[in-house]
Amino acid sequence: MFPVYPDLKNKHVLITGGSNGIGEALTRTFAQQASEVTILDLDKDKGLKIAKDCENLNCKVNVYSVDLTNTSELTKTLNLIKQETPIVDVLINNAGYDPRYPLLEMSEEEWNHLFQLNVVHYFITCRELLPDMIKAGGGSIIMTSSHVFWIAKPDMIAYNTTKAAVIGLVRSLATAAGKHHIRVNAVAPGWIMTERQLEQWVTPEAKQKTINELQSIPLELTPDELMGTYLFLASESSRAITRQTIVVDGGYAQS
Repeated sequence: MFPVYPDLKNKHVLITGGSNGIGEALTRTFAQQASEVTILDLDKDKGLKIAKDCENLNCKVNVYSVDLTNTSELTKTLNLIKQETPIVDVLINNAGYDPRYPLLEMSEEEWNHLFQLNVVHYFITCRELLPDMIKAGGGSIIMTSSHVFWIAKPDMIAYNTTKAAVIGLVRSLATAAGKHHIRVNAVAPGWIMTERQLEQWVTPEAKQKTINELQSIPLELTPDELMGTYLFLASESSRAITRQTIVVDGGYAQS
């Protein structure tokens, strides 16, 4: 299903939240491209299992267990990665969470914690890894946003706001980093049927309505439906593309 991008061979790809859901699919997909992959995720056991599986592809997968909401811990881990692995060529900020709340019935602590995961860790990884990307002469940064930015679901106000912030970060950082041949783009997935979504939020009725009534294409969206977009944005095939958000949702959101 996915093309092979020869320029991704031996490139170092760092993925936050790379042990589960979309992140797991990203890790396995870039391993199939013969990239070296580094996972940042609290779920170290799952990450190590994925790394073991990827040995059959002659791909090295490095696993670092870190709480992405802990800024000091994340910064220390990134400094360790810079000492132990090659310069990151492709940074994929992917980890996030999508809680539901009636109106704004959430605490300030819950609001801030969501921003720590969905926005602040994106900023920290960029801040820490960009200098070496600049020295290397270029790279690609891909951030996971959401089609919810356009749909604006009323029970996801905090989540919508974090994903709007990601798009703002992408646009500004792309403008600032472009002169260094660093591309910055976002992928905005639709409702992707990951294990967590199926366990926490998906009902048969909501799923069927989304696929058959709300999407233009009646297709169940799995993490695999996103992989071609991430690969393209990571490769030199997209070297003239930056500051963009690509929506992958079967034609649900109307911008």
